[in-house]
Amino acid sequence: MTSIVTLSDGRNLAYEEYGDPQGTPVLSFHGCPSSRLDAAPAHPAALSLGIRLISPDRPGIGRSTYQPHRRLLDWPDDVAQLTEALGIERFAAMGWSSGGPYAAGCAARMKERVTNVALLSSAVPLDIYGTMRGLSSDDRILLFLVRRVPRLASALMRVTIADASDALLLRELRRSFPAVDRAVLTERGSPTDALVILREAMRQGTRGCLQDYRIFGDPWGFSLGEISAPVHIWEGTEDRTGPPEYRVFLKREIPHASVTVVPGEGHLSLLPHHAPAILSELVSQETVE
Repeated sequence: MTSIVTLSDGRNLAYEEYGDPQGTPVLSFHGCPSSRLDAAPAHPAALSLGIRLISPDRPGIGRSTYQPHRRLLDWPDDVAQLTEALGIERFAAMGWSSGGPYAAGCAARMKERVTNVALLSSAVPLDIYGTMRGLSSDDRILLFLVRRVPRLASALMRVTIADASDALLLRELRRSFPAVDRAVLTERGSPTDALVILREAMRQGTRGCLQDYRIFGDPWGFSLGEISAPVHIWEGTEDRTGPPEYRVFLKREIPHASVTVVPGEGHLSLLPHHAPAILSELVSQETVE
């Protein structure tokens, strides 16, 4: 069930809870275009491990109020208010794909509260990494359009995602992802069930997702070297959304980082197939001082 916290500026922040309501708190930050619902496959593992898994929608996505002029480092303040409202002092953070920067940002700005971080198929700060080479063609096109022709970017997102039929959208996803990811879409059930994460991302239209894409391409506003918590980097060998060099870069730039490369897994399949291992690692270590 979706819950809402009202923030100090009057915005609503929507979130979903999975796992054990009394368990060890872990916050999950979704990819783009995605929503709070993308943590659902981890529910059984979270329940088994005694983890309270909390997955918020970012502003303008799902049921969270749009925030004009949003930057990546606005997110830790939203997370601080959310966790304070829920009575949570310390927590682990997990970010998938373009949610990775938000988990890293919380770790950099909330050092005393973030105990561990998991970066799943994470994006990297493109300005520091130095190139967009290796990104999928879809991501490169959207990044270009969001910066140069935002109205065209919005129209493209409406046609290809928001207003596309289930059949067309599924066909496009199957074209874009490897066999293991296509299988995960089938595992989710009906086309409606498979696409609910994307549909929810566009509940308010395209501007929240377009803003997320702009932030994805912008400088992050902090150094990865500021992160003091242990960081666990997870990648699948079949993931084609970013090059293998991303994990090498992240491990080099983050002080206390480890890398797990999972044979045969892709972008969509990593969390559904390996949630027990990912979540176990998040709650098994204390913060590095």
